[in-house]
Amino acid sequence: MEIITSRQNPRIKEIKKLIADKKAREKSGLFWVDGVNFVAQAIENTWEIETLVYVPELVDNDFKKKVVEQIDDDRRLAVNREIYADLATKKDIQGIGAVVRQKISKNTLFDGTGVVLENIANPGNLGSIARLCAAFSVTRLYVVKPAVDFFNPETVRASMGAIFHLSLVYFDSTDELVKQLTGRGFAVIGTSLQDDSVDLAQFKPRKISNRLFLFGSEAKGLSGGAREMCDSLVKIPISEAVDSLNIAESAAIVLYELVVKK
Repeated sequence: MEIITSRQNPRIKEIKKLIADKKAREKSGLFWVDGVNFVAQAIENTWEIETLVYVPELVDNDFKKKVVEQIDDDRRLAVNREIYADLATKKDIQGIGAVVRQKISKNTLFDGTGVVLENIANPGNLGSIARLCAAFSVTRLYVVKPAVDFFNPETVRASMGAIFHLSLVYFDSTDELVKQLTGRGFAVIGTSLQDDSVDLAQFKPRKISNRLFLFGSEAKGLSGGAREMCDSLVKIPISEAVDSLNIAESAAIVLYELVVKK
């Protein structure tokens, strides 16, 4: 078994590009995930593992061995600790990661409950909301561009592997989402701090299976076009001590109140 020890190895350089460069991820349709638990979740949910990267000496328990053994020899890449440390997203390396093929839909609206994030810019927020969706059994997560990508390493890390349990969809624009909504009978609920919004505690949602919850960008909130597509606008009552909540905090409260409790 050959163990890669050079940072100049072409395959290692390609992985580094996937980590650092959004365009490289988009062009190749691949992304990097670091951590044995994340790789295991990807495999369990039938995401295609193009290359499994591992440090042989760190495959030191039965769980790690099982994950490695699920990948054919010709798709395994053995590296030393130093090389893996360059690819890792945290200092305490586990020594198992993978190059995974993206599983993504575009401009497609699925039946059921979903969350729409318009122009979200922070990868940590996107990952946290993906984790919320998985926790509350909301299996559809939509992102309206321009936005951070689902497969940014920080997004993957913040999701704690939740992205592998969701249907992920990009919309090219808010207008494209409006087209997909036409005639579909969705209840569309947006969040807004403006005066025309209903207090979340007083809001009575329709009991309907097809629902979308819209959250706007961190800086500007929902656009005018997104507000117009909403059947209802709700706001979270907060004290005057703060101007607003983080988008992930808002999503947690809204989804818990309107999906879990009701």
